[in-house]
Amino acid sequence: MDSERLSVESDDRIAELERRVEALRKANGELGRELLANASRRPRSVASGSRTVARLTAAESELRRALAEFDRLEAENRYLRAELARLRSGYPGLLRRLRARLTRR
Repeated sequence: MDSERLSVESDDRIAELERRVEALRKANGELGRELLANASRRPRSVASGSRTVARLTAAESELRRALAEFDRLEAENRYLRAELARLRSGYPGLLRRLRARLTRR
């Protein structure tokens, strides 16, 4: 049961990371469009241009961290699913499930 809970928690974490990645991609796209729209105009100040670049850099680094964590969680999820299948299979898995049912009562 703990491994099922871990799998659900891992699935929830992956869903949250997917939402964060999508939000970061959207923000990155908006900033890119803003940069392209303002490319023909001279910036009012160097500070506004550098702030935009800083925001893009921060969004990119956050996106990279989120993607790295997403990849790690995906690998962990595959491993846990394989481990669950291994533990449930065969005669030892049957005995393990029966013992768990008996202890729940």
